[in-house]
Amino acid sequence: MNLKILKNYFFLSLVLILQLSINIESQEITSNKDSQVILPKTYTPKEKNSCVLCHEKLKGKLKLVVDLWGASVHAKRGNQCHICHGGNPTINSASLSKSKKFDFIGKPDKKNITDFCGRAECHSLAYFQFKKSPHYQSVLKNGTPNCTSCHGKHNIQKSSVNIITEKTCSGCHSIEYSRSIIKTVFSIENEITELEKNLQFLKAKNAEIGDIESRLWKIKHLFHEFVHIFSRKDMEFTKGIVELQIASAKDVIKSKVILIKRLDLLYILTFIFVLIVISGFSIYIFWINIKKQKA
Repeated sequence: MNLKILKNYFFLSLVLILQLSINIESQEITSNKDSQVILPKTYTPKEKNSCVLCHEKLKGKLKLVVDLWGASVHAKRGNQCHICHGGNPTINSASLSKSKKFDFIGKPDKKNITDFCGRAECHSLAYFQFKKSPHYQSVLKNGTPNCTSCHGKHNIQKSSVNIITEKTCSGCHSIEYSRSIIKTVFSIENEITELEKNLQFLKAKNAEIGDIESRLWKIKHLFHEFVHIFSRKDMEFTKGIVELQIASAKDVIKSKVILIKRLDLLYILTFIFVLIVISGFSIYIFWINIKKQKA
C-alpha cells in the first residue's frame, strides 16, 4: 500500500470521527435546551421602539447605547432592546414598560450573560462550545471573560478575527501566548477566506462543488469551536484537524480551479482560432470577387 493511499485512509478516518462528534454535539445541544435560560416574553413593536425613542432624547451613556446598538449585528438583524433587557417597547411609558409585569431585566448579571446569550432561541451552539472551555469556569467565579468580553455589549459584533485582540487576551494571559493564539486564528481565517473565494469562482463557472461546500462547512464549524473553546489541549487537537481539512480542501479546489482556467484558456484560444479562420475565409472570398470583377 503506497503513501498516498495511507494518507487517504487517515484523512477519511478523521472525517468520520469529525462527523460523529458533530452529530453527538447536535444531539447534546438539543437535549440541553430545557436547562437553558428562558427568553422573557417579547412585545415586538410594529413601528418605533419606545426604548430607542426615549434613550435618543437622553445624554451621555444612556444615549450612547442607542448609537452603539444601531451599528451592531443585532440591529442589522432586527434584534431590539427587549430581547436582552426584557420590558415592553410598545408602551410609551418608561415606568410601565420597565415593570416586572413585562419581565424587565435591565442590566443582566455578568455571571449570567453567557447563559443568557446561549438561550435555545439565540446562540445555543456557541454556548455549548464555550461551556467546554476553561473560560466558562472563570465566568462562573467572577463573570469574565463572557460573551460581551469579545463581542461587545451594545455594539454586538459578529464572529470575526477582528474582535480578538492582544488587549482582550493579555488581561489574563501573557503577551507571547496571546500573540500566538491570535496569529493562529488569523492564519486559519485567511485560509478559509481564500477557500471561499475559490469556491465562489467555481460556483460562477457552474462547477460541481457539493462535496467541497460540505467540507468547507465542517472546517468552519471546527474553527467556530476552536475560537470558543480556547483550551490549549483542545485547541491543539482541533487546529491539527482544521489544518488537515484545509490542506485537503485546497488540493481539491486548486485542481478544479486550474482545470477550469485551462478550459477557459482553451475556449478563448479556440474562439480566436475560429475568428481567424472565418476572417481569413471572408478575406479570401472578398479577394476572389474583386478578381472576378476585374476580369
